[in-house]
Amino acid sequence: MADILFCSKDDIIRRSPILDGNLDADKIVPALHLAQVQYLKEIIGSDLYDYYVAAIAALVANGTQIPTNYKALLDDYIQPILIHLATSEFLKTASITVSNKGVYKHSSENSSEISLDEMKDIIQIERDRAESYTQRFLDHMAFNAASKFPEWYSNSNDEISPKYESYSIGWVL
Repeated sequence: MADILFCSKDDIIRRSPILDGNLDADKIVPALHLAQVQYLKEIIGSDLYDYYVAAIAALVANGTQIPTNYKALLDDYIQPILIHLATSEFLKTASITVSNKGVYKHSSENSSEISLDEMKDIIQIERDRAESYTQRFLDHMAFNAASKFPEWYSNSNDEISPKYESYSIGWVL
């Protein structure tokens, strides 16, 4: 079975503040997949993640609508997180192509490349935006999970439990 993505590649280009509308949408799919599987699943937990995989698959296969509360959670909280995570992942490799003839870095005749530090800053901005949306999501779940989203608390054993806190602080001495 093909992977179920929680938002479309066109949604990312349309809703991202820094991606150009002329961008080939297919180029962002690997970053979208990575962001969803590696990062988003850790934020929302295995059971809620699996719920959305099944719900979106049913929507695509036979038109079964996603319940209103889950649809609102997806549209208002989960997709914005995913869009900014996917954008940050895409930016890391956007200028590079790997082919049979080698690894290439793209450039344009009428533009200049940004420095590595500038690229790191842009990637961090997208990560910060995702973190902000993650905090909003976690605040929402703190008040609504028990009554509306039982999957939030049902993870066990080898499943990935959701994050209950967004911001992490390193050692402070």
